Amino acid sequence: MKDHTKEDELARKDREINSLKLQVEEVKKLAAINERLLLASIKEQERLLNELSKRSELILKKGLEIRELQAFNDIIAVASRHLYIKDILENSLEATIGSLESLEEAVGRKVKVSGGIFLADEHAGELVHFTSCGIAQEALGCKGRIPVGECICGMVAQTGKVDVIPYCNASRHMQGRHPVCMEEDHAHVSIPLKSGDNVLGLLYLYFVPPGYLQLASDATIFTSIGNYLGLRIEKARLYEKVQELAILDGLTELYNYREFHNRLGHEFQRAKRYKKALPLVMIDIDHFKRFNDTYGHLAGDEVLRSMGRLIRESLRSVDIPARYGGEEFAVILPETAPEQAEVVAERLRSSVADHPFSVEGRNVSLTISLGLASFPHDAETKEGLIKAADRALYCAKSGGRNRTYRFSSGRKPCRRVTRAEQE
Repeated sequence: MKDHTKEDELARKDREINSLKLQVEEVKKLAAINERLLLASIKEQERLLNELSKRSELILKKGLEIRELQAFNDIIAVASRHLYIKDILENSLEATIGSLESLEEAVGRKVKVSGGIFLADEHAGELVHFTSCGIAQEALGCKGRIPVGECICGMVAQTGKVDVIPYCNASRHMQGRHPVCMEEDHAHVSIPLKSGDNVLGLLYLYFVPPGYLQLASDATIFTSIGNYLGLRIEKARLYEKVQELAILDGLTELYNYREFHNRLGHEFQRAKRYKKALPLVMIDIDHFKRFNDTYGHLAGDEVLRSMGRLIRESLRSVDIPARYGGEEFAVILPETAPEQAEVVAERLRSSVADHPFSVEGRNVSLTISLGLASFPHDAETKEGLIKAADRALYCAKSGGRNRTYRFSSGRKPCRRVTRAEQE
């Protein structure tokens, strides 16, 4: 009986041991499964994190590219609103600087950007300073003129390619021409302004602090800005030329008849509003028909060209000379006293009388007659002023030519202006 009991006890213990072994095996299998799951989870998380990081970089990159494209569009919009070179370049420069500061801020850099624009002088082979923002021309190391091929800007004008220098003080191309106002180091970006292969100017930018990190898309954006502004410069010059042709006489390069009346109307209203004197001088070349009959119309045209140059050289920059028609000219003298207008008229008469006109290899003398009238002394309207000056011119011609007459509302309609009166 006892033997049976022992056997049963041993059998029970064996079953318990086997059961525990089975449980241990199950735990090992379960642990292995859990370990595999955990490793798979970690790898999956790493994969997801890597993918997320790549997507974040892509989003950041795309975001910057979108910002750059938006900045380029903003610059285009600013440049497109203007017709004249001065307005185009001044406003485009401000827009470029503002956009670049915003783009730098978007990547976590606080940067101060300044710069300016040079225009190319093809005859001198130089870049000439045109406008700036945040830095004065006087502060530039080059003082506003750079020979093409020298210094950073001159070299970029020669190559026609965008140049970015992160640390300017380390560049061997500055040739001692660092900006006076920038003794500390700075980055330097040079953008040629091109129309086709022709470099019309250059946009330069200073970045403080230095170390400007150029993105792959920056060069493309900079090049696009330079090409667009170059195209706008060319179109603006063409527009200004067309405008100039519309208001200038093609032979003498003085204002034409229509523009004379526009300017006289404007100056008359201004003189009336501010109670200022406004003299008008009418001029006629003496015996010009006889000259044309003797030497021909080609020689006559050359005389008219020379006459236009002599008139311009005898006047102030604020005076308004015009070809009134044929051999007749007119000069508006804003804010000039009648007595001073007499001096101007006599100086002009003398310069023509003393000038040798070259015709067929020999010098020929010519003279002019001048009539002078002034608002408000001699007329109260624009038409009345022209009529009074024309009347004085008639008196000068009938009085012997090569002389100046001033309109008078007294008994005698005009009186002669003599050199003795000028002295």
